[in-house]
Amino acid sequence: MDPMSSDLAQESDMDAILAINRLEYGPEDILATPADYAWRCEQNPVGKAAIPVIRNASGDVVGFIWVIPMRLRVKGQDCLAATGTNLVIHPAYRHNLGYVKLLRRFEQVFKDQAIPLHFSFVSKEAYRRQRERQPQAVMTIPLLLKPLDLESLARSYWTGKWQRFSARWGGRLVAPLVFRPRQTARSQEVSVSLLDCFPPYMDEFWRQTRDKYPVMAVRDLKFLQWRFAPVSNRRYHVLVVHAQGHMAGYAVLRCATVRGVETGLVMDLLLGDGPWCEQAGDCLTTEIEAFFRARGMSLVTGLMMPFSTEYRTLRRAGYRLVPSALAPRLFHFAVFSHTDGQSDLTQIAARDWFITLADYESL
Repeated sequence: MDPMSSDLAQESDMDAILAINRLEYGPEDILATPADYAWRCEQNPVGKAAIPVIRNASGDVVGFIWVIPMRLRVKGQDCLAATGTNLVIHPAYRHNLGYVKLLRRFEQVFKDQAIPLHFSFVSKEAYRRQRERQPQAVMTIPLLLKPLDLESLARSYWTGKWQRFSARWGGRLVAPLVFRPRQTARSQEVSVSLLDCFPPYMDEFWRQTRDKYPVMAVRDLKFLQWRFAPVSNRRYHVLVVHAQGHMAGYAVLRCATVRGVETGLVMDLLLGDGPWCEQAGDCLTTEIEAFFRARGMSLVTGLMMPFSTEYRTLRRAGYRLVPSALAPRLFHFAVFSHTDGQSDLTQIAARDWFITLADYESL
C-alpha cells in the first residue's frame, strides 16, 4: 500500500511548509518567513495561490509546489495564467513516486481552475525534458552584469594575500578605464525621479506599452504594488523617467548580497515605445548606476530578453553577458500549455516573452 497522498494545502499547513523551506534554504531565507507566505498566498490581486502538496502516512506535508495566478497580455488580449514556483520535497521523501504524485496534483490545478498555461524557471533536467518535447517553449534568459568596484569584487572572490594585492593595484589601474561612472548627455526635457512608491499614472503607462511585446505579465499598478511590496527583507526603489512631458519608462531596483557580493538588482526595466523613449532610457540607466554606486554595490545585474529595446539600452550602458560558468544560476525559462491544442496559446514561444527579474518571484 502506498503511504503517500496528495491534495492542496490548508491554512494549518503553513508551519510545515515553512519548516521545509528552512531546511532547504536556511533559517534566514525570505521564503521561510510567514510574511512571504501570506504575501504570495493571500495578497495577490489576481487571486489566491494554490499549493499542491504530498503527505506521508501520518498526513504531514513533506513536499509542495506553488501555483501563483497571473494575468498575461498575449498578442493584444489579457488572459489568465500562472507561474509555478518553489518546488521542494523533504530529503527523506525524494523518490520518484512522491515527485510524480506532486506533479500530477500540480497539473490538476490547471484543469480545475481553467488556467490555459503556466511558466516557470525550471531545473536543468526539467529544461532538458521540455526542450525535447517542445523546443520552442524553452529559453535560457540572458543575465547581464556590469562591475562597479573591481577591488571589492576581488576581495569577495580571491582569498590569497597576493591575489588581493594584485587585484587592489590592478583594479586601481583598470577601473578608471573600464568601470568609471557613466556620463550621459541629458536634454532639459528629460528628468529621472526616485520615488517611494509607484505613481497612479502607472496604469496609463501600462496601457501605452502593453502591446510592445507579444507576451508580457500585466504590469498595471495593482500588480506592481503587490509584486514589489516590502515583504520580509525585500526593499525596492522606483526610478521613473519623463521625456517631452510624458512618462518614458521606469526601473525597479533592489540592493542585495548575492554569494557574499554586494549586488544591485535591476528587478524590472520597461521603456515606452519609440526612439525618444530609448534616449530617455540611456539617462535612466545612468541614474541606475549612480544609485547603486552611492550605496556601495560592487556590481549591478539583471535579466533581459535579447530582442528587446531594454536589452539594447543596457548593453549601451556597458552591461555584458555573464558567462555560464560565473553565473550564480542559469535562468532556464519554460512555458507549458494546458489547452486542448486548438488555442492560439499553444503557439506561444518562449522567445515571444518579455522577461525580467520581476518574473522570478523569489527576489
